[in-house]
Amino acid sequence: MAIERLAVTWASDDDNVYFLGVGSVPDLVQFDTGPDGQPPFLVETDHCRAVTSEVAEAVAAVSAGLGSGDAGSGDDLP
Repeated sequence: MAIERLAVTWASDDDNVYFLGVGSVPDLVQFDTGPDGQPPFLVETDHCRAVTSEVAEAVAAVSAGLGSGDAGSGDDLP
């Protein structure tokens, strides 16, 4: 698994954006949080988008986006 945090130019830019990937695909999932990692959470893939304030739902959406099989088939976000 690879995790990369968005590098911002200005201190006022939103740096609560992470890119998650597996193997040779470094950016399968984009994960955005509120300030200091707080909700709401936005999880995006090439196929789906999920917004939630629940940690368990965000984890399920990330798992599905990474295709881990932990949340459904990995093809769809909740």
